Amino acid sequence: MKPNNCPETTVENTRPQADQPDDDSTLKIVSKQFLCGIPVRSIRWHGLFERELTWDEQAALLDVTVDHPLVRRYPLSAEYQAAFLKHIIAVLSSMNVEQHDRMYENYCAMLSPGTELPLDDPSIGLSYKHYELPHGQGVISLKESGAFVTDGTTGLCSWQAAKALCEHISNNRDDFHGRNILELGSGVGLSGIYLAKCYEPSIIVMSDCHSSVLTALKENVRLNFPNAAPVECDNPLVSLLLDSGNTLMGVMDLDWQYISASNLSQLIEPDVIVAADIVYDHTLFPALLSTLNYIFCLSNNRCKFVLACTERNQDTLNEFLQLLIGAKFRINEEPVSPSRHFHWDSSACNIRIFTITRAFS
Repeated sequence: MKPNNCPETTVENTRPQADQPDDDSTLKIVSKQFLCGIPVRSIRWHGLFERELTWDEQAALLDVTVDHPLVRRYPLSAEYQAAFLKHIIAVLSSMNVEQHDRMYENYCAMLSPGTELPLDDPSIGLSYKHYELPHGQGVISLKESGAFVTDGTTGLCSWQAAKALCEHISNNRDDFHGRNILELGSGVGLSGIYLAKCYEPSIIVMSDCHSSVLTALKENVRLNFPNAAPVECDNPLVSLLLDSGNTLMGVMDLDWQYISASNLSQLIEPDVIVAADIVYDHTLFPALLSTLNYIFCLSNNRCKFVLACTERNQDTLNEFLQLLIGAKFRINEEPVSPSRHFHWDSSACNIRIFTITRAFS
């Protein structure tokens, strides 16, 4: 999740240059990074600590981070907030700056037992992150896990490929606006909810197959669309269907091994399929390929598949791409957009994005 070319944070000794952000802009930049849980060592401070901060300035920093109204209602993990405050206290102490009382009050509160919200399953250890959207389009709040594997799945947090996919979507609006969209492997819902909030798809179906992931996904959809009206659905695999007025949104238990029994066609004929970080286990490839064949047949091969991958193992990714080629799919690799709106670390891992189509039958 670290932004591009972001060094370890150090205390700067010079004043901001003329082309650096003003104080209000700096606070907004820091706030955006804090809200989505950028690792503290990777936050870009934009000269915030290049001079001593007054109590009022410290208070303003707290107001847009640990005391932000969203954080008060839907807290980030106590561990993360404590690390954030510890870093600020250390920097101010090194400058012999007296820290605001609220700084220590918040820090001590984060170290107290029971600080985490009592969410549905405390053993899972979920907390919130908040993603400010580009162009003033609002905020996505997601219940996520900070652990790599939680409750036996990796699907309970937003991975870097999902953020890169959102960045790609933001730069290719016409490919998604007003479409029928199916997301495979939705996880906690960052990409799907972003599409639903900002691109007015006619229908978007977010899918996964792990019970804990589906529970979190449904709650995140409800959280971000509190006024959407429930819609009845006869398909037992569709556990949530909401109408926001502009978009029909569904959450579906979609097991790729049983795609033909899903009755997906009764719910959606996709124009676009999207997915992020689903190509990591070659044992899943036959079922995934069968799913793609099935969905493309629904649209008479008129849909397209936008896939974002973190290339952890080049051979594994190449194996999947060769399977697609063997099944008569066409693959076009897209340029990966810089990390502008969704903070992700393009320097730490190789993100690749593909548009996959098939000749009309």
